[in-house]
Amino acid sequence: MTQERKAQKAQTNKKRRKNLVITKLVCAVLAILFLISGIASIAYYKTLNSIGYQDINVNKPVVSTDAQGNVIETEPEILTLDTNSGNLLSDPYVLNILLFGADQYGDQGNSDTIILMSIDNRHEKIKLTSFLRDTYISIPGYYSWKLNGAYALGGAELSIKTIEANFGIKIDRYAVVNFETFKDIVDIMDGIDIELTYDEIQYINAQIAQNNQEEYLPWDTEEGMVHLNGQQALWHARNRGGYVNGTYFYMGDDWGRVGRQRAFLDAVMDKLRSSASLTDIIRIVNSVGPNITTNLKNSEVTTLVSGALTYLGYEMQELTMPEDNWQSVKNEAGDCLAIIDWNLARRTVAEFIYEDSVV
Repeated sequence: MTQERKAQKAQTNKKRRKNLVITKLVCAVLAILFLISGIASIAYYKTLNSIGYQDINVNKPVVSTDAQGNVIETEPEILTLDTNSGNLLSDPYVLNILLFGADQYGDQGNSDTIILMSIDNRHEKIKLTSFLRDTYISIPGYYSWKLNGAYALGGAELSIKTIEANFGIKIDRYAVVNFETFKDIVDIMDGIDIELTYDEIQYINAQIAQNNQEEYLPWDTEEGMVHLNGQQALWHARNRGGYVNGTYFYMGDDWGRVGRQRAFLDAVMDKLRSSASLTDIIRIVNSVGPNITTNLKNSEVTTLVSGALTYLGYEMQELTMPEDNWQSVKNEAGDCLAIIDWNLARRTVAEFIYEDSVV
């Protein structure tokens, strides 16, 4: 790697650390909810036992010691980013699980949330790459459309193929959680407290009115810390702006929604850590377990669950894709985010997940 390239990489990493690294608390929530739900779902997993899939490694790199007692860690394979060849980047000590938050409309439904969770045992980090749903992207076997269109056309499998084909990253497994799960979690916990603006309060009530629901926030609710039940929290987490109920308009975007989803996870974790009892945890697990669909094998679930406490000690990092490498376009798919430099986008994702292994 040239000195110029190293300098560019150092500058990029510095920017990413400043702008994209979020607190351990927020990311830990996703890992906890995913992993503890796996405990309750092992019986369900038996029907989705990844027949034909090779076992994946979810362990730490093998280490040994030399004659002087110094630790020798397995050297990472050098990963060459080359999407033209069709070869996908992977590391046996980095587990990539694509997580979907899906609605229940239509045959397949849409996926409002698409997050790649990378459990990086080589660098002892958990990394979340949030792919914005309105990214204009090529869907293998179909056409170019918004990213969430891949889920509507072919579910998790086609979404995986789409991200792999466009970004050159191997995805090992997936998990789909429907939005009812998040409502259940909040209600089981007797609600959560989230800081809201006046516009966000009005947005929640507008959605409740439009969908003929009855769980309005009181008319005199003031901005600041607000107590939300499951339905209210769900509308907040899904808030990306737009027309609601025909008349109300909220100016927002996907980045705002990503921020609200992080705040939701943060609030859930605060509640779990401060007041949840073992009984509460069991109730949550029993509730969310049946609502998860995944192709993780039973043995892989067991390994993930057993390592959960270790993972919570890992450094947590987050990346939103696209970053600033995009432009707004309007085409046959509607209002989209068009990535300007795909080579830069692929390298950004690859270096975030695999770090110095990528050349």
